[in-house]
Amino acid sequence: MFTNKGRASDSNLPALPDPPPQRRQAPGRAGIASIIANGVKITGTIDADGAEVQVDGEVEGNIRGGSLTVGDTGMVKGDIVSESVTVHGRVEGSVRARKVMLARNAHVLGDIVHQSLSVEMGAVFEGQCRYLQDPLSQSGQGAPAQPQAAQQEERPFGAAQGSVFGEPTEDRMVSGVIVTGSSN
Repeated sequence: MFTNKGRASDSNLPALPDPPPQRRQAPGRAGIASIIANGVKITGTIDADGAEVQVDGEVEGNIRGGSLTVGDTGMVKGDIVSESVTVHGRVEGSVRARKVMLARNAHVLGDIVHQSLSVEMGAVFEGQCRYLQDPLSQSGQGAPAQPQAAQQEERPFGAAQGSVFGEPTEDRMVSGVIVTGSSN
């Protein structure tokens, strides 16, 4: 059915050379994310020097990096300073980043200083948020986010202003929030 008429035989071809060995990328370049797996607990500061970090386990300490993703099973107890932060799990501490995204199952207990903030429907955020054109310029090594809020006089619990639902609430400063998504 098929013939080799007029073609040279493949057995005369030279062997292909071995592929060159893979080089390690220089620090700070894009590559594979450093993953803290589910079930792993790290206590201490993580300085990722602009690299991508994914937390599926637990970190007790501050995190500084280029891009941070807190997975569904991830938990961070400490302050975060990063170019971008995406939270699917839980964060207990301040977040300072150019871009912050809170997914629908995120739970953040702490203040957020941001250039861009998006909060999906269903996310829980308890704290203050503040927009800054360059949120990373005012942060020192591991400095927590400290938005400037007006001082409130202390009132007893029953004397707090009510929410639109008639329940007492704490005063919160919120700015620059974008709510996206739809309920299922």
